Amino acid sequence: MKKSEIVSYSYKGFRTAAAALYYLRFDMENAEFFGKKRHFISEKCRVSGDFFKDYKKKWLPWSSSFFLARKELEVYCHLGGGQSMDYTPWNVWFTSIDPSLNNKELAWAYAEKGNYRKLYGIDNEPLSFFRFLNGISYDAYGGRIAEPEVFFEKELKNQTKVLVKPVIDSWGGKNILVFERNNRGGWECVNDEVDLSLKNLIACYKGNFVVQEYLDAHPFFKRFNSTSFNTLRVYVYRSVKDEQVHILHTLLKVGGKGNVVDNIAAGGHFFYIQPDGKFLYGRSSELEKVKVVPDDSGQLLSDLPEVPGFEKIKALAQKIALQTPFHRLLALDMNIDSTGKVRIIELNLSEAGGGMQLFGVPFLGTFTDEVIEYCKTHKKVNFLKI
Repeated sequence: MKKSEIVSYSYKGFRTAAAALYYLRFDMENAEFFGKKRHFISEKCRVSGDFFKDYKKKWLPWSSSFFLARKELEVYCHLGGGQSMDYTPWNVWFTSIDPSLNNKELAWAYAEKGNYRKLYGIDNEPLSFFRFLNGISYDAYGGRIAEPEVFFEKELKNQTKVLVKPVIDSWGGKNILVFERNNRGGWECVNDEVDLSLKNLIACYKGNFVVQEYLDAHPFFKRFNSTSFNTLRVYVYRSVKDEQVHILHTLLKVGGKGNVVDNIAAGGHFFYIQPDGKFLYGRSSELEKVKVVPDDSGQLLSDLPEVPGFEKIKALAQKIALQTPFHRLLALDMNIDSTGKVRIIELNLSEAGGGMQLFGVPFLGTFTDEVIEYCKTHKKVNFLKI
């Protein structure tokens, strides 16, 4: 055997081992996360050994995961109020389902912020009047900017409040900055201590960011938290059997009091919206059940009318899903603004989040078995690149 062949085989072996360790790490992290939620598990919701054995038979043999966390299943059963074999283990989603349904290598390209107009032929994204991509400056329509500093300052004169975020990664609301004019006409960062200058932004974001108009939330959603936009996360699935697009779930994400982003990790709430646009109930960041609007009014969620603009929001989500051929499951952050116009804030083409299972609703629903069969026979995209 040639020396180069020995090196090649050794390299393949190390890659396989490294990938296995990567998946094992996620299995362990998932188990540790749900192990900390043991106080949500009552005796009546503990699953029997036989039930868990059948659950493992359904999910584990075909996946790249090494084990399932029994406590994860018990948390879902407790919070959802019933047992189900269809609850998706989140480590199996990460290691085996997401890489099969979605091409994670292309995810960032199809989710590039400020470029949805060009990618999907829509006019629903907040206006990104300044885009800095890989060291090159662009305007809202993709035109090159000859004098970035001059253009940037000129555009800022037309704004009173702006939002800055990374081009391809702002998961969990990280690195999102909001700037607002103060009484003296200067700019102040609402949620950090950063000066609004092109030089500073380039340094903060390492050369890749967009500066967008700040959207005012619709009054219906603003009452949940006045300082964040409060987006609807719409989960869309394009069937592996017939290519039909289906809305799986809709969750309303609400920011914590005083926060400008609506991610749950920062003390927010999330609420399950039923297919008819009515609220089921919500959960706090500590997973406590919420039955009232979190605005101190005490109004029951069940008394609220249908979410405004709901059908238009779902229709736009389905339209976008038909234009992402390499991704079968999308999680879109959307809502309507103060004028009633549907807005799309962000596309998530991987790492969708499984919050709906905390409401007793299996992630893949009636499509669980068809997805499992698909994943058994289709090679997943190697996104690790180890």
